[in-house]
Amino acid sequence: MKKKAYDGTSLSLLIFGAYAVLMGLVLLLFPERVLPFFGFAENSGTWVHVLGFVLCASAYYYLWAGRTGNKAFARLTVHTRFASPFVMLALLALGKVDHMVLLFGIVDAMGGAWTWMTLWLGGYTDSKE
Repeated sequence: MKKKAYDGTSLSLLIFGAYAVLMGLVLLLFPERVLPFFGFAENSGTWVHVLGFVLCASAYYYLWAGRTGNKAFARLTVHTRFASPFVMLALLALGKVDHMVLLFGIVDAMGGAWTWMTLWLGGYTDSKE
């Protein structure tokens, strides 16, 4: 069986999707092991389990788009991932989160930058698939 070669954009989505699955499963199944590291109480209620599921569902989209080479979806993810550190910074400024949460925003933005760069290098700059 021949392995499918992925372009840079697809690879960036696949890796970010794998990261999202991992983080989603951690939050869904055993958030008490990771939340204290980011300044949250060990028992943060049911919201964190729901967030874990939503993150897993989001990861499904990334993995699907990565496997199918969906450039339009890839471009949309760049917009939201670039917004992530600004949202985290605003939450920090409002005293809603610990400074460690900025790491998530930075990882999101770095993944978005990688995807954006691969789209740009591949010449995918228009709004049509």
